[in-house]
Amino acid sequence: VVFSTVWTLAFAGTMTLDQMKGVAVPDDGSSYNGGSDDDQTELSSLGSAVACFFLLSFYWTHQVLKNVVRSSVAGVVGTWWFTPLEASSFCSMAVRDSFIRSSTYSLGSICFGSLIVALLQLLRSILRSAANDRNSNSNGILRCIAYCILSYIERIVAYFNKWAYVYVGLYGYDYLTAGKRVMGLFKTRGWETIIADNLVNRLLGIISLTIGLLVGLCSLFVAFLVEEFESKGGWLGAGFVVGFVIGLILSGVVMGLLSSAVDSIIVCYAEAPNEFSESHPHHSQEMQSTWAAAWPDLGVRGPVVI
Repeated sequence: VVFSTVWTLAFAGTMTLDQMKGVAVPDDGSSYNGGSDDDQTELSSLGSAVACFFLLSFYWTHQVLKNVVRSSVAGVVGTWWFTPLEASSFCSMAVRDSFIRSSTYSLGSICFGSLIVALLQLLRSILRSAANDRNSNSNGILRCIAYCILSYIERIVAYFNKWAYVYVGLYGYDYLTAGKRVMGLFKTRGWETIIADNLVNRLLGIISLTIGLLVGLCSLFVAFLVEEFESKGGWLGAGFVVGFVIGLILSGVVMGLLSSAVDSIIVCYAEAPNEFSESHPHHSQEMQSTWAAAWPDLGVRGPVVI
């Protein structure tokens, strides 16, 4: 939230500079005749480049922050899995060490994978902006096809990153090695269908959306009281939107932590089921019985050598 606020202020202030502005283009697409209230101010070449760099910095930083948290959660889960005494409390050494490792030693791997997703998001934003440009109606079908292709590529890379960063947090591998090893692990176990059928993230998304709606309704009730007793209009819609956004963002942060923890447990269970039975015998028995009921043909038999 703090980064988004600072970024918005910096972007708005930079775009108001005279060097960022180009010529004004009439809204009807005709030649410029001195300017009017309907003219649209186009960005200059420098302004377009600066805007692209600003968008790239926003997407990249957002991805880096999210993946640092994901890698840190994976490290904490791994410590709890193999050496539970080091992760026995909220402020244990596992939390501190995992965060330090993710924000220093593994930061290069995290930034590299995050940059790939950020570049794809930037290209998709440029294509979407070009598709909405009323002054450029040519090659609309090609832009639509390219937009769809980039969307699918972005989803594939994000899916790859989702599991790669678990391995980065667990073992400190570089980005490419972590991705290859974790995918090789699932392939060796025969778990491609299981990880594709993971419904936990969808459930957490529904919970986050429900929390956002509940907070929005509470804010709507408060806005109704303000209109009723303060005689001020226009508060209902704004109150619901603000409450919904705040609830969605805060619940999304918490659900993101849970999602990272669940993915880390799946990787650890595929990697080292014997260590889990030694460190947490009760939880191991529950997980084995549940796993056998859900996927009887895909059991876990000892460690996997990749």
